[in-house]
Amino acid sequence: MGIAAIAIWTGLVTQTQAQTASASPPGETSELVPADRREIADQEHLASWTVNKISPQPYMNEIYWRMPDDTPAFFRDSLVQFVARTYYLTRDNADGTRSQAWAAGGWVAFRSGLIGDVFGVHAAYYTSQKLFGPADQDGTRLLAPGQNSIGTLGQIYGRAQFGDQEFRGGYQLVDTPLINPQDNRMVPNTFGGITLDSLPDKDRSYDYALGYLWTVKQRDSNDFIPMSDALAGDAINHGAAFGMVKWRPAPGLSTVFMDYHIQDYVNSGFVQAEYDFRQPKSVPNWIVGANIITQQSVGANLLTGDAFTTYQASAKVQMVYAGWTLFAAGSFTGNDSQIFSPFGTKPNYTDMQQVSFDNAGEKALGGSVAYDFGYAMGLPGVSAGAWYTRGWDAINPATQIAIPNRNELDVWLQYRPTEGPLKGFRLKTQYSSLWQQGNVRDPQTEFRFIVDYTVLFRPPMN
Repeated sequence: MGIAAIAIWTGLVTQTQAQTASASPPGETSELVPADRREIADQEHLASWTVNKISPQPYMNEIYWRMPDDTPAFFRDSLVQFVARTYYLTRDNADGTRSQAWAAGGWVAFRSGLIGDVFGVHAAYYTSQKLFGPADQDGTRLLAPGQNSIGTLGQIYGRAQFGDQEFRGGYQLVDTPLINPQDNRMVPNTFGGITLDSLPDKDRSYDYALGYLWTVKQRDSNDFIPMSDALAGDAINHGAAFGMVKWRPAPGLSTVFMDYHIQDYVNSGFVQAEYDFRQPKSVPNWIVGANIITQQSVGANLLTGDAFTTYQASAKVQMVYAGWTLFAAGSFTGNDSQIFSPFGTKPNYTDMQQVSFDNAGEKALGGSVAYDFGYAMGLPGVSAGAWYTRGWDAINPATQIAIPNRNELDVWLQYRPTEGPLKGFRLKTQYSSLWQQGNVRDPQTEFRFIVDYTVLFRPPMN
Protein backbone atom coordinates (compact mmCIF):
# COMPACT_ATOMS: atom_id res chain seq x y z
CA MET A 1 0.00 0.00 0.00
CA GLY A 2 2.64 2.50 -0.92
CA ILE A 3 2.70 5.37 1.54
CA ALA A 4 1.33 3.28 4.35
CA ALA A 5 4.07 0.76 3.71
CA ILE A 6 6.60 3.58 3.80
CA ALA A 7 6.21 3.30 7.54
CA ILE A 8 7.16 -0.36 7.61
CA TRP A 9 10.39 -1.75 6.29
CA THR A 10 10.51 1.07 3.77
CA GLY A 11 12.47 0.13 0.72
CA LEU A 12 12.77 -3.48 1.82
CA VAL A 13 11.06 -5.54 -0.81
CA THR A 14 11.92 -9.11 0.16
CA GLN A 15 15.46 -10.04 -0.76
CA THR A 16 14.25 -12.68 -3.19
CA GLN A 17 12.15 -10.11 -5.03
CA ALA A 18 14.87 -7.51 -5.24
CA GLN A 19 17.52 -9.91 -6.42
CA THR A 20 15.29 -11.65 -8.93
CA ALA A 21 14.41 -8.29 -10.41
CA SER A 22 18.05 -7.36 -10.77
CA ALA A 23 18.90 -10.61 -12.50
CA SER A 24 16.00 -10.78 -14.93
CA PRO A 25 14.56 -8.85 -17.87
CA PRO A 26 11.91 -6.19 -17.20
CA GLY A 27 8.72 -7.80 -16.00
CA GLU A 28 10.45 -11.09 -15.18
CA THR A 29 10.38 -10.60 -11.42
CA SER A 30 8.61 -11.96 -8.38
CA GLU A 31 5.40 -10.75 -10.02
CA LEU A 32 5.27 -14.38 -11.11
CA VAL A 33 5.33 -15.86 -7.63
CA PRO A 34 1.91 -17.08 -6.45
CA ALA A 35 -0.52 -14.22 -6.82
CA ASP A 36 -1.30 -13.80 -3.11
CA ARG A 37 2.29 -12.75 -2.56
CA ARG A 38 1.93 -9.55 -4.58
CA GLU A 39 -0.58 -7.32 -2.87
CA ILE A 40 -0.43 -3.57 -2.42
CA ALA A 41 -0.24 -2.95 1.30
CA ASP A 42 2.46 -5.43 2.21
CA GLN A 43 4.68 -5.28 -0.90
CA GLU A 44 4.81 -1.88 -2.56
CA HIS A 45 7.36 -0.30 -0.23
CA LEU A 46 8.71 3.11 -1.11
CA ALA A 47 12.46 3.47 -1.35
CA SER A 48 12.83 5.74 1.68
CA TRP A 49 10.73 7.84 3.99
CA THR A 50 12.76 10.84 2.75
CA VAL A 51 10.75 12.32 -0.13
CA ASN A 52 13.75 13.23 -2.28
CA LYS A 53 14.87 9.59 -2.24
CA ILE A 54 11.54 7.97 -3.10
CA SER A 55 12.09 5.98 -6.26
CA PRO A 56 9.44 5.75 -9.00
CA GLN A 57 6.69 3.29 -8.07
CA PRO A 58 6.00 0.77 -10.87
CA TYR A 59 2.50 -0.19 -9.69
CA MET A 60 1.15 3.29 -8.97
CA ASN A 61 0.02 6.16 -11.18
CA GLU A 62 2.30 8.87 -9.84
CA ILE A 63 1.16 12.46 -10.01
CA TYR A 64 3.88 14.95 -9.06
CA TRP A 65 3.07 18.11 -7.23
CA ARG A 66 5.41 20.97 -6.44
CA MET A 67 4.73 23.51 -3.72
CA PRO A 68 6.52 26.83 -3.21
CA ASP A 69 9.89 26.49 -1.53
CA ASP A 70 8.70 28.49 1.46
CA THR A 71 5.89 25.99 2.16
CA PRO A 72 6.50 24.27 5.51
CA ALA A 73 8.10 20.86 5.07
CA PHE A 74 5.12 19.27 6.87
CA PHE A 75 3.06 19.98 3.73
CA ARG A 76 5.75 20.37 1.04
CA ASP A 77 7.12 16.87 1.58
CA SER A 78 3.81 15.13 2.17
CA LEU A 79 2.35 12.24 0.17
CA VAL A 80 -1.26 11.27 -0.48
CA GLN A 81 -2.34 7.92 -1.85
CA PHE A 82 -5.76 6.78 -3.14
CA VAL A 83 -6.55 3.13 -3.75
CA ALA A 84 -9.87 2.17 -5.34
CA ARG A 85 -10.62 -1.54 -5.16
CA THR A 86 -13.49 -3.88 -5.95
CA TYR A 87 -13.36 -7.55 -5.02
CA TYR A 88 -15.66 -10.52 -5.58
CA LEU A 89 -15.12 -13.85 -3.81
CA THR A 90 -17.21 -17.01 -3.80
CA ARG A 91 -16.33 -20.29 -2.10
CA ASP A 92 -18.26 -23.57 -1.93
CA ASN A 93 -17.25 -24.64 1.57
CA ALA A 94 -16.37 -28.21 2.48
CA ASP A 95 -19.17 -28.31 5.08
CA GLY A 96 -21.82 -27.74 2.40
CA THR A 97 -22.33 -24.01 2.97
CA ARG A 98 -21.32 -21.17 0.64
CA SER A 99 -19.41 -17.93 1.32
CA GLN A 100 -19.98 -15.12 -1.16
CA ALA A 101 -19.63 -11.34 -1.28
CA TRP A 102 -18.84 -8.48 -3.61
CA ALA A 103 -17.40 -5.31 -2.11
CA ALA A 104 -16.08 -1.94 -3.25
CA GLY A 105 -13.93 0.59 -1.46
CA GLY A 106 -10.24 1.04 -0.79
CA TRP A 107 -8.41 3.66 1.21
CA VAL A 108 -6.88 7.11 1.32
CA ALA A 109 -3.60 7.62 3.16
CA PHE A 110 -1.66 10.76 4.13
CA ARG A 111 1.95 10.94 5.22
CA SER A 112 3.30 14.31 6.26
CA GLY A 113 6.73 15.74 5.92
CA LEU A 114 8.85 16.28 9.02
CA ILE A 115 8.72 19.21 11.40
CA GLY A 116 12.26 20.21 12.30
CA ASP A 117 13.52 17.17 10.36
CA VAL A 118 12.27 15.01 13.24
CA PHE A 119 8.49 14.82 13.79
CA GLY A 120 5.67 13.81 11.45
CA VAL A 121 2.30 12.08 11.29
CA HIS A 122 0.66 9.38 9.21
CA ALA A 123 -3.01 8.44 8.78
CA ALA A 124 -5.07 6.09 6.58
CA TYR A 125 -8.82 5.54 6.34
CA TYR A 126 -10.09 2.22 4.98
CA THR A 127 -13.49 1.22 3.67
CA SER A 128 -15.16 -1.89 2.23
CA GLN A 129 -18.80 -1.37 1.27
CA LYS A 130 -21.13 -4.23 0.50
CA LEU A 131 -22.39 -4.42 -3.08
CA PHE A 132 -23.67 -7.98 -2.73
CA GLY A 133 -23.61 -10.38 0.20
CA PRO A 134 -26.42 -12.74 1.20
CA ALA A 135 -26.80 -12.95 4.97
CA ASP A 136 -26.49 -16.74 4.93
CA GLN A 137 -23.27 -16.68 2.85
CA ASP A 138 -20.89 -14.97 5.28
CA GLY A 139 -17.21 -15.83 5.66
CA THR A 140 -15.37 -14.24 2.71
CA ARG A 141 -13.60 -11.71 4.96
CA LEU A 142 -14.23 -9.01 2.37
CA LEU A 143 -16.70 -7.57 4.87
CA ALA A 144 -17.08 -7.58 8.64
CA PRO A 145 -18.92 -10.55 10.20
CA GLY A 146 -22.61 -10.57 9.35
CA GLN A 147 -21.85 -9.16 5.87
CA ASN A 148 -21.46 -5.69 7.38
CA SER A 149 -19.47 -2.93 5.70
CA ILE A 150 -16.08 -1.76 6.95
CA GLY A 151 -15.16 1.86 7.55
CA THR A 152 -12.30 2.60 9.93
CA LEU A 153 -9.34 4.84 10.63
CA GLY A 154 -6.91 1.95 10.45
CA GLN A 155 -3.75 4.03 10.81
CA ILE A 156 -3.02 7.15 12.79
CA TYR A 157 0.33 7.60 14.45
CA GLY A 158 3.11 10.00 15.19
CA ARG A 159 6.68 9.33 14.18
CA ALA A 160 10.08 10.69 15.12
CA GLN A 161 13.32 10.13 13.24
CA PHE A 162 16.59 9.80 15.13
CA GLY A 163 19.65 9.06 13.02
CA ASP A 164 18.93 6.07 10.78
CA GLN A 165 15.88 4.86 12.70
CA GLU A 166 12.29 5.91 13.21
CA PHE A 167 10.12 5.61 16.30
CA ARG A 168 6.36 5.21 15.72
CA GLY A 169 3.49 5.26 18.18
CA GLY A 170 -0.20 4.61 17.40
CA TYR A 171 -2.20 2.55 14.90
CA GLN A 172 0.11 1.43 12.08
CA LEU A 173 1.10 -1.24 9.60
CA VAL A 174 3.68 -3.77 10.73
CA ASP A 175 5.51 -5.89 8.16
CA THR A 176 7.35 -8.91 9.54
CA PRO A 177 7.18 -12.59 8.56
CA LEU A 178 4.77 -13.51 11.38
CA ILE A 179 2.99 -10.16 11.95
CA ASN A 180 2.02 -8.39 8.73
CA PRO A 181 -0.77 -6.63 6.76
CA GLN A 182 -2.05 -9.78 4.96
CA ASP A 183 -3.53 -7.55 2.26
CA ASN A 184 -5.36 -10.23 0.27
CA ARG A 185 -8.92 -9.00 0.85
CA MET A 186 -10.28 -5.45 0.74
CA VAL A 187 -8.20 -3.89 3.52
CA PRO A 188 -5.07 -4.97 5.45
CA ASN A 189 -4.42 -5.82 9.07
CA THR A 190 -3.21 -2.87 11.15
CA PHE A 191 -1.84 -2.80 14.68
CA GLY A 192 -1.81 -0.50 17.69
CA GLY A 193 1.50 -0.15 19.46
CA ILE A 194 4.96 1.37 19.56
CA THR A 195 7.74 0.35 17.17
CA LEU A 196 11.31 1.23 16.32
CA ASP A 197 12.43 0.58 12.73
CA SER A 198 15.68 1.10 10.90
CA LEU A 199 15.46 3.33 7.84
CA PRO A 200 16.78 1.84 4.59
CA ASP A 201 20.43 2.24 3.73
CA LYS A 202 21.89 0.44 0.72
CA ASP A 203 25.33 0.48 2.31
CA ARG A 204 24.17 -1.28 5.49
CA SER A 205 24.04 -5.08 5.60
CA TYR A 206 21.23 -5.29 8.15
CA ASP A 207 17.84 -3.85 9.03
CA TYR A 208 15.72 -4.29 12.12
CA ALA A 209 12.31 -3.70 13.68
CA LEU A 210 11.14 -4.13 17.25
CA GLY A 211 8.22 -3.04 19.36
CA TYR A 212 5.23 -3.86 21.50
CA LEU A 213 1.75 -4.26 19.98
CA TRP A 214 -1.33 -3.98 22.18
CA THR A 215 -4.04 -4.43 19.59
CA VAL A 216 -4.82 -5.61 16.06
CA LYS A 217 -7.54 -4.61 13.61
CA GLN A 218 -7.90 -7.65 11.41
CA ARG A 219 -8.65 -7.38 7.70
CA ASP A 220 -12.38 -8.17 8.15
CA SER A 221 -13.04 -5.92 11.13
CA ASN A 222 -13.76 -2.33 12.10
CA ASP A 223 -12.40 -2.75 15.61
CA PHE A 224 -9.05 -3.03 17.33
CA ILE A 225 -8.91 -5.92 19.79
CA PRO A 226 -6.13 -7.19 22.10
CA MET A 227 -3.52 -9.37 20.43
CA SER A 228 -4.35 -12.23 22.80
CA ASP A 229 -8.05 -11.93 21.92
CA ALA A 230 -7.27 -12.34 18.22
CA LEU A 231 -5.19 -15.40 19.08
CA ALA A 232 -7.54 -17.20 21.48
CA GLY A 233 -10.87 -15.35 21.46
CA ASP A 234 -10.95 -14.66 25.20
CA ALA A 235 -11.25 -11.49 27.25
CA ILE A 236 -7.72 -11.43 28.63
CA ASN A 237 -5.76 -8.41 27.43
CA HIS A 238 -2.18 -9.29 26.57
CA GLY A 239 -0.05 -7.70 23.87
CA ALA A 240 2.84 -8.98 21.78
CA ALA A 241 6.49 -8.00 22.11
CA PHE A 242 8.39 -8.63 18.87
CA GLY A 243 11.76 -8.17 17.25
CA MET A 244 13.18 -8.87 13.80
CA VAL A 245 16.57 -8.59 12.10
CA LYS A 246 17.27 -8.92 8.39
CA TRP A 247 20.94 -9.55 7.66
CA ARG A 248 22.66 -9.77 4.27
CA PRO A 249 26.10 -11.19 5.12
CA ALA A 250 27.25 -11.74 1.52
CA PRO A 251 26.11 -10.86 -2.02
CA GLY A 252 23.09 -12.97 -2.89
CA LEU A 253 22.62 -14.29 0.65
CA SER A 254 19.81 -12.94 2.83
CA THR A 255 18.69 -14.03 6.28
CA VAL A 256 15.78 -13.18 8.57
CA PHE A 257 15.44 -13.76 12.32
CA MET A 258 12.24 -12.97 14.22
CA ASP A 259 10.44 -13.69 17.49
CA TYR A 260 7.24 -12.55 19.19
CA HIS A 261 5.96 -13.33 22.69
CA ILE A 262 2.45 -13.09 24.16
CA GLN A 263 2.43 -13.60 27.92
CA ASP A 264 0.70 -16.84 29.07
CA TYR A 265 -0.12 -17.77 25.46
CA VAL A 266 2.64 -18.41 22.96
CA ASN A 267 6.15 -17.68 21.82
CA SER A 268 6.70 -17.82 18.05
CA GLY A 269 10.03 -17.70 16.25
CA PHE A 270 11.13 -17.61 12.63
CA VAL A 271 14.46 -18.11 10.84
CA GLN A 272 15.02 -18.00 7.08
CA ALA A 273 17.97 -18.06 4.70
CA GLU A 274 17.80 -17.56 0.92
CA TYR A 275 20.51 -17.49 -1.70
CA ASP A 276 20.17 -15.88 -5.13
CA PHE A 277 22.80 -17.05 -7.62
CA ARG A 278 22.41 -13.79 -9.58
CA GLN A 279 23.07 -15.28 -12.97
CA PRO A 280 23.19 -13.19 -16.17
CA LYS A 281 19.94 -12.68 -18.07
CA SER A 282 21.05 -15.07 -20.78
CA VAL A 283 21.05 -18.12 -18.47
CA PRO A 284 18.60 -19.50 -15.89
CA ASN A 285 18.80 -17.85 -12.49
CA TRP A 286 18.31 -20.01 -9.39
CA ILE A 287 17.11 -19.07 -5.91
CA VAL A 288 17.10 -21.53 -3.02
CA GLY A 289 15.77 -21.02 0.48
CA ALA A 290 14.78 -22.67 3.73
CA ASN A 291 12.91 -21.47 6.81
CA ILE A 292 11.38 -22.69 10.04
CA ILE A 293 8.54 -21.43 12.22
CA THR A 294 8.66 -22.48 15.87
CA GLN A 295 5.83 -22.16 18.41
CA GLN A 296 5.48 -23.14 22.03
CA SER A 297 3.01 -22.42 24.81
CA VAL A 298 4.21 -20.23 27.66
CA GLY A 299 3.15 -19.34 31.19
CA ALA A 300 -0.41 -20.41 31.97
CA ASN A 301 -0.83 -22.17 28.58
CA LEU A 302 -4.01 -20.21 27.84
CA LEU A 303 -3.92 -20.82 24.09
CA THR A 304 -4.85 -24.52 24.14
CA GLY A 305 -5.04 -25.31 27.86
CA ASP A 306 -2.04 -27.66 27.58
CA ALA A 307 1.66 -27.20 27.06
CA PHE A 308 2.86 -27.77 23.50
CA THR A 309 5.91 -27.26 21.30
CA THR A 310 5.69 -27.43 17.53
CA TYR A 311 7.29 -26.19 14.33
CA GLN A 312 6.90 -26.01 10.56
CA ALA A 313 9.98 -26.25 8.34
CA SER A 314 9.90 -25.56 4.60
CA ALA A 315 12.33 -25.23 1.71
CA LYS A 316 12.15 -24.05 -1.90
CA VAL A 317 14.02 -23.92 -5.16
CA GLN A 318 13.07 -21.38 -7.84
CA MET A 319 14.29 -20.89 -11.42
CA VAL A 320 13.65 -17.81 -13.57
CA TYR A 321 14.48 -17.79 -17.27
CA ALA A 322 13.11 -16.33 -20.51
CA GLY A 323 9.81 -15.25 -19.00
CA TRP A 324 9.27 -18.51 -17.10
CA THR A 325 9.33 -19.03 -13.35
CA LEU A 326 9.45 -22.59 -11.99
CA PHE A 327 9.03 -23.13 -8.27
CA ALA A 328 9.12 -26.25 -6.07
CA ALA A 329 8.63 -26.37 -2.30
CA GLY A 330 8.08 -28.79 0.56
CA SER A 331 7.25 -28.53 4.25
CA PHE A 332 6.63 -30.62 7.36
CA THR A 333 4.98 -29.76 10.68
CA GLY A 334 5.56 -31.08 14.21
CA ASN A 335 3.11 -33.54 15.79
CA ASP A 336 2.25 -31.50 18.89
CA SER A 337 0.04 -28.85 17.29
CA GLN A 338 -0.93 -26.97 14.18
CA ILE A 339 0.70 -23.56 13.57
CA PHE A 340 -1.33 -20.60 14.89
CA SER A 341 -1.11 -17.51 12.68
CA PRO A 342 -3.85 -14.92 13.35
CA PHE A 343 -1.64 -11.88 12.70
CA GLY A 344 -0.87 -12.16 8.99
CA THR A 345 0.11 -14.23 6.00
CA LYS A 346 2.35 -17.16 6.89
CA PRO A 347 5.94 -17.14 5.60
CA ASN A 348 6.22 -20.87 4.86
CA TYR A 349 6.80 -21.79 1.21
CA THR A 350 3.71 -24.03 1.00
CA ASP A 351 1.25 -21.30 2.02
CA MET A 352 -1.39 -21.34 -0.76
CA GLN A 353 -4.65 -19.59 -1.59
CA GLN A 354 -6.81 -21.68 0.75
CA VAL A 355 -4.56 -23.60 3.15
CA SER A 356 -1.00 -23.54 4.48
CA PHE A 357 -0.53 -27.30 4.96
CA ASP A 358 0.32 -26.71 8.62
CA ASN A 359 -1.82 -29.27 10.47
CA ALA A 360 -0.02 -31.27 13.15
CA GLY A 361 2.21 -33.91 11.56
CA GLU A 362 1.43 -32.75 8.03
CA LYS A 363 3.96 -33.06 5.25
CA ALA A 364 3.54 -31.27 1.92
CA LEU A 365 5.20 -31.13 -1.48
CA GLY A 366 4.27 -28.96 -4.43
CA GLY A 367 5.35 -26.85 -7.36
CA SER A 368 4.26 -24.04 -9.63
CA VAL A 369 4.88 -22.74 -13.12
CA ALA A 370 4.24 -19.19 -14.29
CA TYR A 371 4.86 -17.16 -17.43
CA ASP A 372 5.31 -13.45 -18.10
CA PHE A 373 3.61 -12.71 -21.44
CA GLY A 374 5.48 -9.43 -21.71
CA TYR A 375 8.80 -11.20 -22.18
CA ALA A 376 8.36 -12.38 -25.76
CA MET A 377 4.63 -12.18 -26.50
CA GLY A 378 4.23 -8.40 -26.59
CA LEU A 379 1.76 -8.31 -23.68
CA PRO A 380 3.54 -6.39 -20.91
CA GLY A 381 1.91 -6.70 -17.52
CA VAL A 382 0.14 -9.98 -18.32
CA SER A 383 1.16 -13.06 -16.34
CA ALA A 384 -0.42 -16.40 -15.55
CA GLY A 385 0.44 -19.47 -13.55
CA ALA A 386 -0.60 -22.63 -11.77
CA TRP A 387 0.45 -24.10 -8.41
CA TYR A 388 -0.29 -27.56 -7.00
CA THR A 389 0.55 -28.97 -3.55
CA ARG A 390 -0.25 -32.27 -1.84
CA GLY A 391 -0.34 -32.71 1.95
CA TRP A 392 -0.34 -36.02 3.85
CA ASP A 393 0.16 -37.64 7.31
CA ALA A 394 -1.74 -34.91 9.24
CA ILE A 395 -3.16 -35.89 12.62
CA ASN A 396 -5.47 -34.53 15.29
CA PRO A 397 -2.92 -33.80 18.05
CA ALA A 398 -5.48 -34.36 20.84
CA THR A 399 -6.61 -37.82 19.67
CA GLN A 400 -3.68 -38.83 17.41
CA ILE A 401 -6.30 -39.85 14.81
CA ALA A 402 -5.24 -39.38 11.19
CA ILE A 403 -6.72 -36.52 9.16
CA PRO A 404 -7.42 -37.27 5.47
CA ASN A 405 -4.81 -36.15 2.97
CA ARG A 406 -5.52 -32.95 1.04
CA ASN A 407 -4.48 -31.42 -2.28
CA GLU A 408 -4.81 -27.88 -3.57
CA LEU A 409 -4.59 -26.51 -7.11
CA ASP A 410 -4.39 -22.74 -7.67
CA VAL A 411 -4.43 -20.97 -11.04
CA TRP A 412 -4.28 -17.25 -11.71
CA LEU A 413 -4.23 -14.66 -14.46
CA GLN A 414 -3.18 -11.08 -13.86
CA TYR A 415 -2.81 -7.84 -15.79
CA ARG A 416 -0.73 -5.19 -14.03
CA PRO A 417 1.08 -2.73 -16.34
CA THR A 418 4.05 -0.77 -15.05
CA GLU A 419 3.94 1.99 -17.67
CA GLY A 420 1.56 3.69 -20.07
CA PRO A 421 -1.92 5.14 -19.50
CA LEU A 422 -3.03 2.18 -17.35
CA LYS A 423 -0.13 2.31 -14.91
CA GLY A 424 -1.58 1.83 -11.43
CA PHE A 425 -4.31 -0.50 -12.67
CA ARG A 426 -4.54 -4.18 -11.73
CA LEU A 427 -6.96 -6.92 -12.73
CA LYS A 428 -6.48 -10.36 -11.23
CA THR A 429 -8.49 -13.58 -11.25
CA GLN A 430 -7.69 -16.54 -9.02
CA TYR A 431 -9.28 -19.99 -8.92
CA SER A 432 -8.53 -22.66 -6.32
CA SER A 433 -9.73 -26.21 -5.75
CA LEU A 434 -9.07 -28.04 -2.47
CA TRP A 435 -9.65 -31.81 -2.27
CA GLN A 436 -10.02 -33.68 1.03
CA GLN A 437 -12.02 -36.86 1.59
CA GLY A 438 -14.73 -37.08 4.22
CA ASN A 439 -16.18 -33.61 3.72
CA VAL A 440 -19.78 -32.86 2.81
CA ARG A 441 -18.49 -31.19 -0.34
CA ASP A 442 -15.34 -32.35 -2.10
CA PRO A 443 -13.65 -30.43 -3.59
CA GLN A 444 -13.93 -27.02 -1.92
CA THR A 445 -13.64 -24.48 -4.75
CA GLU A 446 -12.94 -20.76 -4.52
CA PHE A 447 -12.93 -17.98 -7.11
CA ARG A 448 -11.61 -14.44 -6.66
CA PHE A 449 -11.89 -11.45 -8.98
CA ILE A 450 -10.04 -8.25 -8.03
CA VAL A 451 -9.74 -4.87 -9.74
CA ASP A 452 -7.92 -1.95 -8.19
CA TYR A 453 -6.31 1.33 -9.18
CA THR A 454 -3.65 3.19 -7.21
CA VAL A 455 -2.72 6.86 -7.45
CA LEU A 456 0.17 8.44 -5.53
CA PHE A 457 0.45 12.20 -5.22
CA ARG A 458 4.04 13.06 -4.39
CA PRO A 459 6.71 15.71 -4.72
CA PRO A 460 9.03 15.24 -7.69
CA MET A 461 12.42 13.61 -7.26
CA ASN A 462 15.43 15.91 -7.24
